[in-house]
Amino acid sequence: MKKLLSCVLGFALLTSAVFAMGGSDNNAAASSNGPVTITWWEFPNFGGEGDFERSLIAAFEAKNPGIKVNFEMISYADGPAKITTAIASNTAPDFTYDAPGRVIAWGNDGILAPLDDVVGMEKANLAAGPLAASKGADGKFYMYPVHSGGFMMAFNKEMLEDLGLLDMLPYKTADRTWTLKQYEDLLKALKEKLPAGKVPAVFYAKSQGGDQGTRAFMVNLYGNAPLMNKDLTKYTFNNANAVKNAQWLQNAVKEGWMMNGSALQAGDAIDMYCSSNAASTILYSLQLERINESKINYNGKKFTSIFMPFPNDAGNPVLEFIVGGTCVFNNGDEAKIMAAKKLAHFIATDPEWAPKVIEATGLFPVSSKIKVQLKTDEQKWNANAVKFFGAFYNTVPSFTEMRTYWFPAMQALLNGQDAQKTLDTFVTQSNNIK
Repeated sequence: MKKLLSCVLGFALLTSAVFAMGGSDNNAAASSNGPVTITWWEFPNFGGEGDFERSLIAAFEAKNPGIKVNFEMISYADGPAKITTAIASNTAPDFTYDAPGRVIAWGNDGILAPLDDVVGMEKANLAAGPLAASKGADGKFYMYPVHSGGFMMAFNKEMLEDLGLLDMLPYKTADRTWTLKQYEDLLKALKEKLPAGKVPAVFYAKSQGGDQGTRAFMVNLYGNAPLMNKDLTKYTFNNANAVKNAQWLQNAVKEGWMMNGSALQAGDAIDMYCSSNAASTILYSLQLERINESKINYNGKKFTSIFMPFPNDAGNPVLEFIVGGTCVFNNGDEAKIMAAKKLAHFIATDPEWAPKVIEATGLFPVSSKIKVQLKTDEQKWNANAVKFFGAFYNTVPSFTEMRTYWFPAMQALLNGQDAQKTLDTFVTQSNNIK
């Protein structure tokens, strides 16, 4: 009982220290020289040019006058490199909102402050998958998971309707699962009917950005071609079905069903879809639609995206999924760490702003306490697509380097290299990562 009481008291003292900046002790964060100032560098998780984040910060500062937040928007194109450079020069921000791929790598490298004290207060309300994805190799939480959602395919509904092909898309069934033949037949029909200059689909491979779309595409198709084994210790994407999938891709490019995007990035392919120069995209999500909302145009109007799982002949489509959340950099200043943790807690739990954060991402809350309205059929289907989520291998120690081998392998396939040899090389390289 004494040990239990000691643990409870210790946790209470720790959490009360973290959150003493709220309520009547708002000024506890302020030093003798004024408020504690923290820096937030932010990727465009919420769309727009930072207006949403600035409004959120204003609300946070109003409730926490002992804290001032300096905000800077960074891009997905050069933001990761900017943070890496800042870390190397000891000028990292204090706070960011990102995904586990980068966050957990930072945590494993000792760059972040553990968030167990903050996450622990809400742990019982957080979904198991995103929660597991937020842990480092040492079992500590380095990310506070806030939103989650799947990456999948999408089709331009109005374009298919105008071409008389909408009925070929099985989007009216409950789970929307479909076979490779159904997909192939639709691509063939699109190729025949699309105007010159427009393509049915694009398989991009210029860089590792957006590789979650190409990976998910390639592990589906004939099915049973997982990237890794079940315990996530070995890369296996060179089995017989993986080779068949690679050969199908090569034939699809040869036949003109898919565009050879070896010189295109994910963003280029999404731009083609949003501008209706491609009838579909192999990488999309409600969040990506939110981010690209101003670009969506078909014959002068915004078109409707129909979201679909990847075709899978084994009847078990697999989706990669995103988890988004906050992390706190350990810059050696305890007051700033405490202030940044307070911001993390506010974003995830504030009664007014936590639902707004989820709605701004366009995805779904990790916390069961946060409720959002599902207004459209596409939102409702996306909310139920969690049953298709596969393993979350983004936090496997070898994941970051594996990605540097993936896109050259996809380029080699697109440009006609032998499928078996290409995948054997990829698997050998990935399994030799130390």
